[in-house]
Amino acid sequence: MSDNLPKDGDGYKIQNVFYNTQHADLEHGVSAVGTPIIGHTDDGSSTGSDHRTFIVSYTGGAEDLVTIINLKSKTYASANTLGMKLEGNGSPVVYQLIESQLSQGEFIIRKQNTNYVWYLDSDSNQTQIRIVPAPAETDKKQYWKFVQQE
Repeated sequence: MSDNLPKDGDGYKIQNVFYNTQHADLEHGVSAVGTPIIGHTDDGSSTGSDHRTFIVSYTGGAEDLVTIINLKSKTYASANTLGMKLEGNGSPVVYQLIESQLSQGEFIIRKQNTNYVWYLDSDSNQTQIRIVPAPAETDKKQYWKFVQQE
């Protein structure tokens, strides 16, 4: 197990590596199931912090298998199967965290037993995070950092 992996049960802002001003965020802070998970600039507010904080929970299987749940909504980060876009859902989805071979602390978040990964297309606020077939390893839009929250 890498020392850089997020700790079980701790809260994190999940920051895109390529668009480093963008963090995973519940759209408009809405806590309903089905709310899109988007990229958004961290404004430093306590309200914004709540809907940009996600709890990482290890599944008890392999050490790098996790579920990711939003602190505010208590919904799991999940892919809408029609649009393959990330949204909050009531059912857990298991992801594998794969650390970059080139940069410590940068992770691909891959849906378990698939080749689909979290991917951010733009640095514009409100861009929904997609689940896409894994691109080339050098494409930094698929890499994320877990920034621990106090």
